[in-house]
Amino acid sequence: MNGHHGNGSSCRPTSYQSLPFEIICEIISYISSQGALHATSLVSHRYNVAATPALYRHPKLTSSNIEAFVRSVAPTISPPPKRNLNSSEYHLADLVVSLDLSQLLYSETLRTSIARLLSHCRSITSLVGPQKSFNGVALRALRHSTKLTYLNLTPCQDSCDLQDFFHALSHLPHLTTLNFPPGGMFSSSSRQTARSAQTCTPTVPTVKSTFVYPPNLQTLSVCGCIIDSTILASGTPPTTITSFSVSHLPFVRMAALRQYINMLASQLTHLSVLHPIPHLPHNFLDKILLLCPNLLCLTASVDFMTAHIFDEENCVAEHPIERIDLDCSGGMGSEFKISSDDISIALMEGRLKRLRVVRASKMLGWGRRGEEKKRVEDLAELLCMDRSGFGEEEEEEEEDEGIGEEDEMGSGYVIVEKDEPLVELVGSDSDVDGISGKLAGVWLF
Repeated sequence: MNGHHGNGSSCRPTSYQSLPFEIICEIISYISSQGALHATSLVSHRYNVAATPALYRHPKLTSSNIEAFVRSVAPTISPPPKRNLNSSEYHLADLVVSLDLSQLLYSETLRTSIARLLSHCRSITSLVGPQKSFNGVALRALRHSTKLTYLNLTPCQDSCDLQDFFHALSHLPHLTTLNFPPGGMFSSSSRQTARSAQTCTPTVPTVKSTFVYPPNLQTLSVCGCIIDSTILASGTPPTTITSFSVSHLPFVRMAALRQYINMLASQLTHLSVLHPIPHLPHNFLDKILLLCPNLLCLTASVDFMTAHIFDEENCVAEHPIERIDLDCSGGMGSEFKISSDDISIALMEGRLKRLRVVRASKMLGWGRRGEEKKRVEDLAELLCMDRSGFGEEEEEEEEDEGIGEEDEMGSGYVIVEKDEPLVELVGSDSDVDGISGKLAGVWLF
C-alpha cells in the first residue's frame, strides 16, 4: 500500500494552500461579501495577503462597525509617515478606495471619526457623505482627499459652512462628479457679505460666496443656501459639464438660474430641475428643448413647466431627447398641468421622434381614472412603435395596433397592459432607473 497507481505516478488532491497566489487573488476578486472576505483573510497568511486589499477597498460601513474600522485604518490622530516607494509594506488606510458614509447614524464621536478617516485615507477616489455631522473638522478634513473623482454630499442634511466647503473644493482638482450638500449655508460671519453680493452686485465675485470649478467636472448637482453670485461669479463653467441638476434652492432667483443654464445649454445631455425652487415661475422650462439642442434626458417638476413645452414652436422632430421624467410637488393644481395626451399629440404630429421613455410621478394621477388610464396606454404604444413617418403629409399605411415588438430598446415590455391595472414598478430607485433606461414605454414612480 504505497499509495501509487499502476502507472507509478502519485495522485494526491491539490490543497487549496498550494494554489498559485495569482489564482487565489482571482478567486477572491469574485467575492463581494464583507463577511466572506473577512473569513477568507483568516485562512492563512497567503490568503490574508490576498484578501486584505479587497476587504478594505470598498468597506460597507454602518453605525455598528464604524468605530472598529476607524481604529483599524486610523489608529492615531495624525496620519503615519509616508512609506518608502520601494517598500512592500503598506498602511491599511492606503487600501481604501471608496467610502460610503450614508448609512451612519448620529453619534457624539461621528464628526471626529470622519475627520480621522479622511485625514488617513488619502487615496480614496469616491466619497458619499453621511446624513449627520459632516461639518466642522469633518468637512475641513475633506481637503486631504486630493484624489477624489466622485463626491456626493446629497445625503448630508446637517447645516455646514459653505465657506469651508468651497475651500475644500479648491484642493480637489480631479473631481468629475460633484453634488452639493443640501444643508450648505453661509456662516454668520460671511452672511452679511453674501447678502451684499445678492442685493447689490451679484455678478461681482466675493471671497465668501464663490468657488473654483474642478477643471474636469462632468456632473454638477447644486442645492442648498447658495445665492446668485455663487453660480454667476465663480468663473466660467468647464466645457466638460454634460449633466446639471438643481433643487432645494431657496435664495437663487429666476434670472440667475436662467443665465447659468444658458451658459451650459449647448453642452448639456442631462438636466434636472426639481422643486422646491420658490423663485422659478410656472413656465420656466417651456423653452428648454430649444435652448438645449443636445439634451438626452430631462428630469423636471411639472411645477416649472406647462403643456406648451410640447408645442410645435418649442420642440422639433429631430431633437435627440430620449427620456423625460416628470415629478410633481403635489401643490394645488400641479397634477393637471401636463397630461399624457399632451405628449401623445406631440408624437402623433411628428415631434420628438427619438423619445422612448416617459416616467411620471403617481401624484400626476395618470393611472387613477379609467379614461386617463386608456390615454396612458395609447402613449405607451406611441413610444414603442416606429414613428419615422409621423407628421409627414404622405402616409400610405396605418400603424399596426399593439406594441412594436421589433424595437431595438425592447419595447415589448411596457408598464401599461391592456384591460389590466397599471403595473407598479418593484425595487429600488436605482433598479427602476436602470430598467426604464432600456425599455420603451411609460413608467410610474
